[in-house]
Amino acid sequence: MPDYISSLGGEDFKGFIIGVFTVVAAISRPISGKLTDTIGRIPIMLFGGTICIVVSFLYPWFATVFGFLMLRFFHGMSTGFMPTGTLAYLADIIPSDKRGEAMGIVGIMNNVGFIGGNACSSWITQTYGIDFLFYTSGLFAILSVAVILKLKESLHSPAKFSLAQLKISKQDIYDKRATEPAILMILTTITFGAMLTLIPDYSKHLGIENKGLYFSVATGSTLLVRLWGGKLSDRIGRLKTCMIGTSFWLLTTLLLMSLDRDIFFLAAVTTGIATGLNSPAVFAWAVDVANGVKSGRAMATLFISLEIGIATGAFLSAAIYGNSFVRLQWVFGAMTFFNVLALLFLINKNRLYNSVNQ
Repeated sequence: MPDYISSLGGEDFKGFIIGVFTVVAAISRPISGKLTDTIGRIPIMLFGGTICIVVSFLYPWFATVFGFLMLRFFHGMSTGFMPTGTLAYLADIIPSDKRGEAMGIVGIMNNVGFIGGNACSSWITQTYGIDFLFYTSGLFAILSVAVILKLKESLHSPAKFSLAQLKISKQDIYDKRATEPAILMILTTITFGAMLTLIPDYSKHLGIENKGLYFSVATGSTLLVRLWGGKLSDRIGRLKTCMIGTSFWLLTTLLLMSLDRDIFFLAAVTTGIATGLNSPAVFAWAVDVANGVKSGRAMATLFISLEIGIATGAFLSAAIYGNSFVRLQWVFGAMTFFNVLALLFLINKNRLYNSVNQ
């Protein structure tokens, strides 16, 4: 994507590739969260999947910077709807003592698609061209909708859709029950937003032809950790698991400050470990606090936080980077600061929890 928008004359807009996408996803979350809890999980997932299909097939026909960013705007709505309905559906059907494990399993699938897609995209583009990449994305979106059509609605007594349901209140935008997992989500995903924006350029400067190789390594690492990490949070708790995962995020950003090729791939391994531990634990944490009551709203709050974090990381990293390789040290130095804040937040939260339970 960074090379593609540069080829269109939009080199200075690299931060917008992820930034615009995530901002729109965040804006649509309150609507998707409310509708998930009213009209059902399945319609929300279908809507998100349909948007992904349409936009993916339109990318080759909007080959200007403005057209590309406009499609990224609408594509963000897909992410704003699909995961909200998916995790609310999962919360309905999974027993409380298996939530971490279940989030680990769905996280494995998410990472295979999300990070694995990044890893494969470079090879597809080099071999067949970027238009073929867009069409491939659309075909996978069609398969996702086919899967959803086979599912049975899990929300009891879903209502019919009406325009009045699009009216959003403060409670729909923010579920205070999910405040603590949301704070952690923002602080840690800032790093991920920076990675999605700059790892392709980082790879290029190190002479790595396949710009998705970093994410291939990270995918392999996270697949080894995800399921075990989800079960771990069921055993030792969400907080302690997140403390371990956040420590690996901190280690990752410190490693990426080196600008060294070998250490670059070691950072990919620690990236996989960090996501494999943190992601299932933080989502299980949000499901815990929802406790089966309007879980779609809690999921929406957590996903809004995810998008805020990724968008912040995308825009901030691109602004600091300024297309200068040396400044990548500054970028990941800034990311280290946010990960230190995240770890301190968890340490303090754990201390308060222990003092209350003594």
